[in-house]
Amino acid sequence: MDKNQIKKELATQGYDLTMVAEALDKSPSLISKVVARQAKSKGVAEAIAKILGKNVEEVFPDVPEYNHEVPSTHSERASKISELRNLLGQ
Repeated sequence: MDKNQIKKELATQGYDLTMVAEALDKSPSLISKVVARQAKSKGVAEAIAKILGKNVEEVFPDVPEYNHEVPSTHSERASKISELRNLLGQ
């Protein structure tokens, strides 16, 4: 979805980007930039998708960072690094 489609879909539900910002305790500027693909925030993108009743891949299919699981905890990250070291023979 492009930024205008996202805004229109939010409007049909009675919301706007400023309301989303307030609900997330984020700046309206950040929300606007994420919607316009000028900034990245997986948390904001996931929240917008949830509001729209869609998955993040449907709303932001052009942002690969939102569409792939990246290890978020220290132990998950350490496990993936170990996996890479084994793969690379190091």
